[in-house]
Amino acid sequence: MKALREYHIPFLGLKPGLHEYRFQLTKTFFEAFEYSEISNAEIEVEVTLEKQSTLMVLDFQLGGNVELLCDRCGDAYLQPISSNDKLIVKFGDETGSTDDEILVLGPSENTVDVSQYLYEYAHLALPARHVHATEEECNQEVLAAFKKYTVENDNRDDWAALKNLHFEEHEPLEDDEEE
Repeated sequence: MKALREYHIPFLGLKPGLHEYRFQLTKTFFEAFEYSEISNAEIEVEVTLEKQSTLMVLDFQLGGNVELLCDRCGDAYLQPISSNDKLIVKFGDETGSTDDEILVLGPSENTVDVSQYLYEYAHLALPARHVHATEEECNQEVLAAFKKYTVENDNRDDWAALKNLHFEEHEPLEDDEEE
């Protein structure tokens, strides 16, 4: 992953209270990550950082559009996404992550790198199936080709042939008796 310095939030010297930040996630942002499912996007991110004496709470609000490939026809389409996520940042002896929602920063840290979290939150906001809103928006030539090669199976009882199988009783093998 390339360094994404503009997604580092400096917290040293911030007074306790609320602080707001805005970020843009575009094609350039997602190109910095090796295995991104998102190749092109226009996502607005609002981050509200609440600094307290012993910790910080970051609220992320993502909203925008990502370009995906339709699972049905293979054409690109714009998928609207939105997400609200929270990250708790605690101060400790060394930097590390305790789980998905808590980050511990060591005494030598003076910024919070939110780039990895923004990447993950954008991907988690994607739907499980990537399809156009309606089938009419799909590439009709591709759908016609699929229909041409689709096999219709009217027989709903695929197990019927197995019902007629008769098994012969056999005597247990020596290995079977030991168990």
